Amino acid sequence: MTAPPVVIAEVQEIAAPSPKVTGGVRFAPFGTTLPTDATSALDPAFVTLGRVEQNGLERVEDRPEGKQYDWGGNLIAILQDHYGLQLKFKLLQMMNSAVQSAVHGSANVTTTPPTATTGTIITSKINGTLLDSGIWVFDAYYQKMSARLVVGYGRPTSIAGPKWSHKELATFDVTLEAFPNDGNDFAIEYWDDGIFT
Repeated sequence: MTAPPVVIAEVQEIAAPSPKVTGGVRFAPFGTTLPTDATSALDPAFVTLGRVEQNGLERVEDRPEGKQYDWGGNLIAILQDHYGLQLKFKLLQMMNSAVQSAVHGSANVTTTPPTATTGTIITSKINGTLLDSGIWVFDAYYQKMSARLVVGYGRPTSIAGPKWSHKELATFDVTLEAFPNDGNDFAIEYWDDGIFT
C-alpha cells in the first residue's frame, strides 16, 4: 500500500507581505474603534496614507542589555535596560493632504480645492510643532494570508526628506514611535492564514 503524499505545511507559513489595495498605512484620531483581527473592515475614520516605497515597513524593537558580572568576572545575568518600538516607512504621495498632515501636523496643512485658474493647492507649514499622535494600522497580505499591525498610540518622531531630484522619487521617510497601552503593549499584530474549515 502506497503512503499518501506528505503535505509540507511549513511553506504555507512563510510570508512576503504586500500592502492591501485598501491601503497599507492608515491613520485615525484617538477615540476611533480599534480593529481586533486581521481582516475586518476598519472604522471609516481611518484615512489611507497612499503608496509606500518598495522596501515596505521596517519594525525595530529596542531592547538594550546590561550584562552583570560577579566579583570573579563571571557573567551572571543580562538585564533589559528599557524597551521601545519604532516603525519606519517611506510615503510616496506628495500631493496628498493626509500624507502632508501626517508628516507636518494637521494644524500646519491647508488644502485649497481647484479653481478655474489653479489646481488643488496644499500649503504646509514646516516647524517644530509636535506631530499628531493617533492610531496607526498597517495592513498586508501574502497569498491567502492577511496581516495587520495595530499601534493604538503612535506619533511620528522623525521625518526625513523629501529629496528633490529628477533621478529618484521624492519620499517622506517616517519614523513612528509606538507608546504602550494600559496593558503595556506597544502594538498588537494579527495574522489570518485564510484557510477555512
